[in-house]
Amino acid sequence: MNKPSTQQTILIYIALTIVLIVFMTPIYLIASSSVKPSPIMFQKPPAFLFSPTFEHYKDLFGMRPFGKFILNSLIVALGSTAFSLTIGSLAAYAISRIRHKRMNDVAFWILSMRMFPPIAVVVPYYIIFKTAGLLDTPLALIIVYSTANIPLTVWLMKGFFDEVPTALEEAAAVDGYGLIETFLRVTLPLAAPGLAVSAVFCFIFSWNEFLFALMLTGSEAQTATVAVMSFWSSDAVQWGRIMAGSFIILIPGVIFVLTCQRWLVRGLTMGSVK
Repeated sequence: MNKPSTQQTILIYIALTIVLIVFMTPIYLIASSSVKPSPIMFQKPPAFLFSPTFEHYKDLFGMRPFGKFILNSLIVALGSTAFSLTIGSLAAYAISRIRHKRMNDVAFWILSMRMFPPIAVVVPYYIIFKTAGLLDTPLALIIVYSTANIPLTVWLMKGFFDEVPTALEEAAAVDGYGLIETFLRVTLPLAAPGLAVSAVFCFIFSWNEFLFALMLTGSEAQTATVAVMSFWSSDAVQWGRIMAGSFIILIPGVIFVLTCQRWLVRGLTMGSVK
């Protein structure tokens, strides 16, 4: 493969710089606004040089139990991710290995569960959880988010399981491994990149979701995304606290993605090179 010329290299770096600026500008604005004094928040022209203040962060944790809301979000996101990966992986493995003419129909039916618009099912969910006494609990959100995450996990993991040669499983069976032991010790480790990709998508959806968290929670199980929007009212919009809360919400997602980065890159490129 020929190396790119100097001009091509310069154009590539220019394009990457433009893309980086486009993606990083909103993050910079959130971070800078979270430490910008309120009087110059909307100053024209914008103030790029100022003395940072942490009053918005102090108000965020002082006026409301924001730490509790962050913990609720972590419990819900991690719980939904773990449950979705467990159930979704088992279902995907069954769909990948069972040879039946109707198996593609089953797979499409599972995917169709992901197609429901949230606004169409939020009221039935509300009635169900209120009747069951689960309203305003993290468990309610874990169940709801899992119904959306499991179909996505099934379709992602099915592709990865299809890439695992069945000859390896047959060899494991000859060595005396049972079906579950073969799945846990042979097939699942080889599909680890798929688990990383699925985990990232499940976590990000559960962490950022707003509508269900708004309708199904109150003061006890409220998540961080809903808590941040409580600073927006008809009387005033407390932009400093909103920006401080938004910046804090960004951090766990970035950490989670960086933690799974090694497997994530392998998962996104698996199948491109034989």
